[in-house]
Amino acid sequence: MAEEVERVAPLILAYFYANSESLGQPERNRDNNRPRFEFITVSGTNIRGDTETRRRVRSRAQADYRRRNPPPPRNALTVDLDVGSWLQALSRDAALRPQLGDPAPLDLQQANETIQINPAGHELIGGREGAGIFLLVPSDQRPRARELWNHLYGGGCVIFKSMIEIGFLDILQGSASLTQMLSSSAWHRKQVGTGDHESSIDYARYSLMATRALRRRLDDPTQRANLETIIAILTFAAFANLTSNPHLINVHLDGLSHAISGVGGLTALQQLPIIWMMMYWIDIRGSYLQDIKPRYPQPYDILSTESRLRIAAMPAARPSDSNSTLSQDPAVVHIFDAIQQVNSILTAEANARGDAFWRTVLFPGFHFAPILYDLLSLPRDADGVSTQFSKRRECFRLAGILYISEVRAKFGMDNTGATSYAYKLLLALKSRNMLVSWGSDNHFLLWSLVIGSVSLCVPETLRLEFMELLSEYPSITGVASLREAIPPEFRMFI
Repeated sequence: MAEEVERVAPLILAYFYANSESLGQPERNRDNNRPRFEFITVSGTNIRGDTETRRRVRSRAQADYRRRNPPPPRNALTVDLDVGSWLQALSRDAALRPQLGDPAPLDLQQANETIQINPAGHELIGGREGAGIFLLVPSDQRPRARELWNHLYGGGCVIFKSMIEIGFLDILQGSASLTQMLSSSAWHRKQVGTGDHESSIDYARYSLMATRALRRRLDDPTQRANLETIIAILTFAAFANLTSNPHLINVHLDGLSHAISGVGGLTALQQLPIIWMMMYWIDIRGSYLQDIKPRYPQPYDILSTESRLRIAAMPAARPSDSNSTLSQDPAVVHIFDAIQQVNSILTAEANARGDAFWRTVLFPGFHFAPILYDLLSLPRDADGVSTQFSKRRECFRLAGILYISEVRAKFGMDNTGATSYAYKLLLALKSRNMLVSWGSDNHFLLWSLVIGSVSLCVPETLRLEFMELLSEYPSITGVASLREAIPPEFRMFI
């Protein structure tokens, strides 16, 4: 009961501590000398009372109540920064939209003109010294905005460097994409510790500006599905990629898919390689964080031009209930051949260029991404039913992803998520009778154990468990030593 009174008192009554009117008169007895408590009823908006009341009393209950029950933090900014509902509305509208035939293809020449010229007066960012973005902020904030924009070019973030080198920053236009990049820059400065408290304020300010600008576009049916909106959503998805947030990546890629459908589908983007590659890399990153199959197809034409791998579509994999070996599975052979190719390229480039090679930010995107895509696309066991063949193929898949994670980390790329693949691989290898079931595929088992044992992107405790399994390999297979067991073609660079 007392707690209930305490809870409602600030809403109905003010609990005042008041001196008795007899204070100041000669003391008559001990009781009269004590302060007296009063309940004073208040109503309307004049809860403070008149001047005389305020002179006589001092409020305690209200201050105590507020101290024990502070108001909840404001969540308006969080709501303002959430564009998920708008993107989901875009998805629903696209799903409900009657299909009156194929969407009109995007006029690529017109699209290029749209990228180069912004009739609204917000000039295109033309590289580091572009002035368009500074027209979006008040003049007193432009020095700070220029500092944030230059931070994108500072070389401290592999994702920013990749966006710069493929030319993505050069095609940004409109307030949504430009201010979102300022927000991403401020977030990165805050994370790496090079920024001050002002970076947090900048992040909130420009996130709010970017989100409101994107909302305006998504609220307008005439602007929901055009090239500027696609680029804007990509900048939001790129930020989700930067923060390794798979949920946000999914939300933005869902909205992006429906925006693309409104301009003619993926076919219309085939001649816009910058946009295609950004979609491709973000899609693979989001799929990697969730261990799911990527949603977009591989851009083979672009990859075959930029990559030194023998780019080709992965052949169909053997059924999971097959009695084949891994060496007889066309998909496994295709992936393992690509891994050996990239290993040879890595070794040659590292020997020729030294440390400078590990600073080439586009190499992983054109050489590791295609392999990772295929690994994520390999069939999985359905409904928990698995065979020895499917278990071995799953171990190969997980070891391959772990290998790609390790070499990507050498280029400074974030390997968040690698530990989950190591756990899955270790659990699979420790399952009943797994180590003795490989037969002629023993070299794949050895390769998987070596990768788990030496991958620095996983915790040491996990590596030690892989090493323990690796130490059992000679006795399991009957070889004299591990060195003898490794064929020359499988001595991979880790």
